[in-house]
Amino acid sequence: MARQQSAVSLCVKYTLFLWNFILWLVSMAVTALGAYILVIKHKKVHDAIDFLFDPSTVMCTIGSIAVVVTLIGWLGALREYTSCLRLYTWMMTLFFVGEIILIVFVFVFYFVPEAKQKLGLFPEKTFQDAIEKYGVVEDDDMRNLIDSMQESLECCGFSDSDTGYFDWDKNEYYKCINATTNNPERCSVPHSCCKLQPGQMKNVLCGRGVMKATSGTLGESDSHNPIYKIGCLKAVGNFINEHAMVIGGVMLGILIPQMYFMYLSRTLREQVLTQRAKWGRSTK
Repeated sequence: MARQQSAVSLCVKYTLFLWNFILWLVSMAVTALGAYILVIKHKKVHDAIDFLFDPSTVMCTIGSIAVVVTLIGWLGALREYTSCLRLYTWMMTLFFVGEIILIVFVFVFYFVPEAKQKLGLFPEKTFQDAIEKYGVVEDDDMRNLIDSMQESLECCGFSDSDTGYFDWDKNEYYKCINATTNNPERCSVPHSCCKLQPGQMKNVLCGRGVMKATSGTLGESDSHNPIYKIGCLKAVGNFINEHAMVIGGVMLGILIPQMYFMYLSRTLREQVLTQRAKWGRSTK
């Protein structure tokens, strides 16, 4: 009697196993690195701002989720556990749908300005809280992240306006309007707000005194210390408008592999069930 061919494709099985195992190892490394950083600096998360603006906490969270998902994926593929494969498919589908919703939300958020007020989900308040903590709370990671965002996006402050640098008036050290102290940094903005010419050395004092209190309002920036005036959310919107096609391509590059893994896990589960059915018939 000829030996029956297995319904389980080794190509499908080991492709799903290998990729998920590699991603599992990477996720473990990311999680371990984030945890190590948290331990050595004795990081304490008090609120959402401390969490969102600390790369190490984000690394731990995302890494931990990826560890669980990829573990279920490669274990289900290797051992042919249909329950694991089904759970893996559901989780990947959930992430996929969530990412699609996020993509739609981001594009609607920036291409349909009226939607911001209607949805009431504008994150400006969260970023303003981060500005209030900048330099006041001893958190180098938060300060470095805000500086990096302002430098890379060429913006100042986080509001969705052309005068985002006004946001820094909410910081205790940079406060200009109704300031009650003669802080040396009064009416200033961080150095990351300043425009740098090619080859120019970074000057930490370049934002000194660029905000002026005149009749209770902030004045124009000093021409000798030009700064980026638009808020970072406005800069993000401009970036999306200018690079919509590139962003769309990157998003497809993320979503297509997820669709492929979903297809592999569902296909492998069906193959395993088919093979088990064959074994059931052969034993009768």
